[in-house]
Amino acid sequence: MVQADTLFEVYQEARQRAPHIDSRSLARLLDTSEGDIQAARLGRGVTTLAITPCDLVMLLPRLGPLEVISQAPHAVLASRLDACRVTGNRHHASLGDDHALAVQLLLPSWYWVALSREQPQERDEVLPCVQIFDRFGRVLHRLYLREPSRARLTLLDCYRTDRIPSFARCIETTTEPNLPADRQLLTEWRAMSCDDDFAALLHRHQLSRLDACRAVAGHFSQPITTQHFVLALERLCVHRQHTEVSLLNGAGMHAHCECFERFQRRCPDSLSLQSNALTLTLDSDSLAEAWLVTRPSARGLTSHLEAFDAQGRLMVSLGSA
Repeated sequence: MVQADTLFEVYQEARQRAPHIDSRSLARLLDTSEGDIQAARLGRGVTTLAITPCDLVMLLPRLGPLEVISQAPHAVLASRLDACRVTGNRHHASLGDDHALAVQLLLPSWYWVALSREQPQERDEVLPCVQIFDRFGRVLHRLYLREPSRARLTLLDCYRTDRIPSFARCIETTTEPNLPADRQLLTEWRAMSCDDDFAALLHRHQLSRLDACRAVAGHFSQPITTQHFVLALERLCVHRQHTEVSLLNGAGMHAHCECFERFQRRCPDSLSLQSNALTLTLDSDSLAEAWLVTRPSARGLTSHLEAFDAQGRLMVSLGSA
């Protein structure tokens, strides 16, 4: 409790000195997790929701218009939707709308659900926010109630409890890829017809997406400089090209098809692409590699721009919609 009180005092002082600092930046500065910061605020603006992942997912359509934010180590994708539909089972769920949103949720990755009041973006109004964390204190999703009402908040209030989470430290591990012969991999690549085939290929050979890009370089992929990747993002906004944006984290995939309209350098190390329904934010300092990749799909050959950090983790994938 002493540690939580100390962290809460640091949080309070940081917000007084820099009111617009977000918990993600603060956690990085303090070398802690966002979950630890939110847990330190329990009873002081944050409440635990004792709700199972399945129950929470099934409750979402009743919460009205939402802003769904998914977070990866160096990227954030925010979708605004007026209504949603849910399908799934005990382990997986899909959240979508009638237009362009598809969020695949891996429910066993959810560890702690918290309710608080936060700002979705700087200068936005403060809204009720349901935050979902994994067991390492990493934020997986944030769900903002864009039109909160007493009836909608009552749906959440009945799950309030004083449970305190106990997060674990995350130790990064690597797996050596099991690369097949070049000819075999290219044959399997050509035989793909959907995203599930691509996922199966990665799993079969224990490949990361970056391993796969490197393995088929000169055939189905080519490296591009990070500067050219950023220029490509600017062109997407200039030409308002219909784009499918995909962000992956430890709890699934968040994909949204949209025409970006605005490109901003929010600060020296942050890039933002925006439309009325979608916002993508990238930590540009973490861009280490970028690739142009071609994969067979149900629509024929599709091209994707994929960006990776120094650890080889996918930051974001952008493809023609």
